[in-house]
This record gives sequence, structure tokens and C-alpha cells, in this order.
Amino acid sequence: MKNQTFRTALKLLIFISLCACNKKTADIGPAANAIKIGSKYITPADKGTLTNVVKQANTNDVKLAVMSNFVKEEAGKMYFNAGATEVKNLKTGSIVLFEGYALRKVSSITENGGQIVVAVTKAKFTEYYKSAKVNYTQKMSWTASNLRKARVNMSGRMASPTENNQTNDLEFSGTISGWEIKLKLAPEPSGDGRKLNMEFSANKAGKGSIKTKGFISDFEAESQIDVAGGRINSMSQHNNNLNGEMEFKYTFLTLRESTTFEIPIEFEQTILVEGVIPVTFKLKCVLKVFPEIAANSTSNAHLKVTYNGRQGFSYNGGSLVPEGILSQFSSEILGNTGSASSGIIGVGVGFEFPRLSVGVFGELIVPYVVHNTSVISYFESGLPYVPGPCNQTRLKIKGSIGVDLNFFGIGFSQSQDLYEQEKKFEKEGSKCPVSNNSKRADMVMNLIN
Repeated sequence: MKNQTFRTALKLLIFISLCACNKKTADIGPAANAIKIGSKYITPADKGTLTNVVKQANTNDVKLAVMSNFVKEEAGKMYFNAGATEVKNLKTGSIVLFEGYALRKVSSITENGGQIVVAVTKAKFTEYYKSAKVNYTQKMSWTASNLRKARVNMSGRMASPTENNQTNDLEFSGTISGWEIKLKLAPEPSGDGRKLNMEFSANKAGKGSIKTKGFISDFEAESQIDVAGGRINSMSQHNNNLNGEMEFKYTFLTLRESTTFEIPIEFEQTILVEGVIPVTFKLKCVLKVFPEIAANSTSNAHLKVTYNGRQGFSYNGGSLVPEGILSQFSSEILGNTGSASSGIIGVGVGFEFPRLSVGVFGELIVPYVVHNTSVISYFESGLPYVPGPCNQTRLKIKGSIGVDLNFFGIGFSQSQDLYEQEKKFEKEGSKCPVSNNSKRADMVMNLIN
């Protein structure tokens, strides 16, 4: 075991040296211990072990040092510089572990233009590992170097995007579905990566305006994977001590158009477990707008929520157990909150931040862990089935998780809720139904969920 640890450390040292020689002086990006494979930088996990390894028949591997010659993967082909002579010896039909990158089945190997070209298809974890135990713990921090590596994931519905990342902040502006949006992500000025501050605005001329701001804290991600006999026995993934704050402020005027879109910034960080297995974390934002505003009506809200929680799941014996708690939840009104109309108004605004995903060897295992903060405003001027005028705003925080373990060869996909908390605010003099049986309010609630 000591020899294996020494060899892993030696490989990392060699690879770090290679990367350091090729690093551009203009780069703020990679940390000192970052490893470059293709166009991506990865860093060793804070803590990580790979034990009980038994490989399947007809498998092979390409070592981390050789992966320094990897150029790109495109249209089912992996391209290597000519220096990767070991790659030419791979057997067609074999399942190959490309350390730090992917599991692939080799279809053919050719040489073209001074490069080695390997035609491949995707392979599952259990096609290479007959048994293996993987454990890792990683502190997810929000540093300037990590932020510089965030990618803008362009959406087909987006027009006129611009980026400004000349500072330690990441800024984006553009048009999505007729909404002018601006998003700014900024690490805490102290530089210790403890907080990621966020400011977001969306405006649709003459229709509505949304502003949110807040932060998410650093947190600890931990996972355990146990494969035996070519099948997964158990798996768990948790995000611990996730703190956050979100402030909502919006105004709507005469708008009946529902909108849902992903904010096109993808914050990505990949870690390496035992110099072999890459685990990728991605952070996204999603905005949902479900208004129903009649002419000559308005709806306003200005509230704030703070929270502390834990998100995750455990899989064992064919069943998924979601594990999420909110150990802290508080909310308050900061400014004008309420609606005015001669009829019925229903407004739902939800902002999923953070929306996290986790992948192993580039394959999504946890497509999403959602933290959705939503504000729902409802106004009813008074109908026979309503006690009287009802002017109510609800602030809700909800966590959900989706898990897809097909990569481990078991065909298991499931989604479940983790937690949910809600607080209601009513205007003085409101007489709202105790059972919340208003059809419009229920419809908006269902949409936002």
C-alpha cells in the first residue's frame, strides 16, 4: 500500500511539473497542484481512497502521465499527441481506464496528421471494475482561481451575450426569452473562498422586474461508492454545512407569460481521487416565472430568507433514501410586498440557486441537487367562496434531488424531495381561506413546485 501511495504521489509530481512548464503567464486560473488533461484542470481531492480494486477481464488503462498527451475528444474519437506511444498498443474491444478522464471501449486505433486517434464508445463503471471502494471528501470553496474556470454554457434561446471576467468576479449579461438578464458571481474579498456572492436581475420592458442577491457558503462534499461482483452495493453523496441567504425583490405589471430558463453560467470544479477517478461538480442557476397579472394590476414583493442545511442521499439494497435537513430557516419582509387588482392575481417566482450536479468519469450520477427559493404572491378581491379580500405572499424554500446510477450498471433513476419550509405573510385586513383552497393560488403553487 505504501508503494502504491508513493507511485501515485510520484505521478502527480511529474504531471504537475509538466503542467507548470506549459502554464501561460496570463493565467490566474489553476491552483498550484492542478493537473491538466486536455483543456481541463483538475486538482487532487482533499481526502480520497480507492481500495478493494479487482478489474474485469479484457480491461486496460492509460496512466495519468501518459494522459498529458491527450488533446481532445470529439465525435466519438480521442486524440493524442504522438508521444502517447502506449495508446497505440491498446486492444480493440477492450474497456480502457483513461486515468483522470474517462472509461471508454476502444473500437479502433489509427494515426493521422502526427496524432494518435482512438475511436471509442462510453463504458460503464462496472465494465471496468469488478469490485472497488471509492471514498472522498472535498471542501468546495469559492476562490478567484476557481471562478475564472467557470464556463458560459450558451443557450439556443439567448441573444447578445457578453462576459466581463477581467476582475476576480464573473459577470454575464444577455437576452433570454425577451428578458434582459444580468448575473454577477463574486468570491468573498478576503480570498479564503468562504462565500460566493451572487447578484441577479431580469427585466422585461413594461412587464416586470426581478432582482435577487445573496450568497452560498463553502461546504463539504463527501461520497462513498461500493462495487462488488460487478454490481453496486451502496452509494452515498452528501453536501454538508451549506449556508446561504437570498433576497428577492420584484414588481410585475400586466404579464401572463410563464418563463423557465437556465442562467447560462456553469461553474465547474473537478477533483481527482487517488490519481485515477475524476469527480466533477457543477453549479447552475435556474429562474422560473409564473405570473398571471391582468391589466391595471400590480404585484410587488421584497423578502429575504437565510438557511443552513444538509443535502444528499444514501442508496442501499436497491432503495434510495433522501437525506436533507434545514437546521436553520428564517424569513422577513424588507419592503413593499403585496398586490393590487380588481380581480385575481397569482405570481410565482422561483430561483434555483444553488443547483448542483455531480459526475464520475464525466458521467452524471447526481443530475441535480436543487435548492429552490420561491416567492408566491396571491391577491383575491373577494368571491362567494372566499371569506373576503385576500392579499397573501408566501416564501418557500425547498430541496429536491435526482439520482441516476445507470453508469454503475444497475438502471436506477429516481427523484425525491429532501425538505420544505414555508412562511406566509398577509396584508392587514386580509381574510384568506384557512385551507388555501383558492384555485388560482393552488395553480401557481403547483407550477412553482
